Amino acid sequence: MFYSSTQVYHKQSLLTRGPFWVWIPDYVASTIDAWKRERPRKLPAIFDRKDREYVDYLFCYKDHRVGERFINNSLIPTLCKKAGVDLKDTIGRITGHRARSTRLTLLRLKGVSLEDLAEYAGHADTKTLKKHYVRHHPHQFHRIIRDADDVSRIIEGVIDVQAAARGLPALRWFIGYDADGEPQYCANQVYHTCPHRLDCVRCGMFIGGEKAKLLHEGEQTLPITSKVPMTPVEKCLVEGDEKGMGACQAALKQVPAPKAPDINLIFNPEGLSNQELEQLAQMATVEALDKLRLALEAHKKRLEDIQQHKTGRSALVGAQKKRISLIQQLIIEGEQRRRQLPPGGSSAQTQ
Repeated sequence: MFYSSTQVYHKQSLLTRGPFWVWIPDYVASTIDAWKRERPRKLPAIFDRKDREYVDYLFCYKDHRVGERFINNSLIPTLCKKAGVDLKDTIGRITGHRARSTRLTLLRLKGVSLEDLAEYAGHADTKTLKKHYVRHHPHQFHRIIRDADDVSRIIEGVIDVQAAARGLPALRWFIGYDADGEPQYCANQVYHTCPHRLDCVRCGMFIGGEKAKLLHEGEQTLPITSKVPMTPVEKCLVEGDEKGMGACQAALKQVPAPKAPDINLIFNPEGLSNQELEQLAQMATVEALDKLRLALEAHKKRLEDIQQHKTGRSALVGAQKKRISLIQQLIIEGEQRRRQLPPGGSSAQTQ
C-alpha cells in the first residue's frame, strides 16, 4: 500500500508524540559533547520528519544524515569485527536499533510499566512497545507480584572502614535524627532482628554525638542498604493504624533491649543493663574497665541534669544514685579481679 506524504506523517504521529526531552546517562551525554567538539562546524540543519522541524543530526555525510543501511551493513559489522564479537546473538542480527530495544526491555524487567516506557521512548501508546520492543520475560510477572506483596522496607547504613581494617564488627545502621537534628546510628550487626527498630531504647550499641557525626560525614565509611521485614510498629505506621501502633509500642516497653555481643560494639555505656555492667566487671580487661568508667561518668552527668530540675528530686534522683553506687562497686571489684589475673588475661567473656 502506498501513502502520500500527509498520510505517512499521520501514521508516524500515531506512533510518536513529537519533540520531547528524555533522560540519558552521564557517560552518554559526555560522549555526545565530546563528538560535538570534534565534528565539522556549521553543518546545515536537516529536516526531521518525525518532529517536523530542522535539527542538527550528530552523524552526517555530505549534508545528509547517515543512513540506516550504512549503520547496519557497514558500520556495525566493522565495529563488531574490531571488538571481536559476533554480528549475531541469540536474538538475531545486531542492528542500530538494538540498543533502544535492549534498554526498554531491561527497564521493563526492572518493573517499569508499559505506560511509563511509552513516555520514555516517545510513543503515543503502548502498542508498538508490545509488538517490537519489550520482550516478555517468563519471570517478570512473578517479580512484579512479589514486590507488590512484599512487606519490607529499605534501611541504610555504613561500613566503618577503620573498624573493618582492625578486623572488628564494622556495620553501623542509620536510625534517624534526634530532636536537635543530630544523626544517630546503631552498632547492632543484626539490627534487622531488633524489635525496637523505629523506637530505639538507646541500648549499649546506640551511637550518637561526635562518633555519629563522623559516620554521617562519610569520610571513613562505605554506604550500604539492605531490605528487611517491617516490624509490627512499622507496619502500623505505614497503614496509618495509630491505635495498633500505640498497642505495639506499649508491648515493646516490656521487651528488654538487645545485649551487646562484643565489647567493641559498646558505644553507649550509659545504656547498658545491670547484667551487662556486671559482665564487664567480670571480664576485668583494660577495655572493660574503661567502659565501666565511661558509664560512671555518663550517669554522674545525668544525675546533675536531673538535680537541676525541681521535678527531679525524688524517685529519679534516688534511682540514679543507686545505679552510680552499683557501677562504683563494680569498678572496684573489676580492678581487684584484674590484679589477680595473669598478664593479658581475662576472667570472663561477654556472650
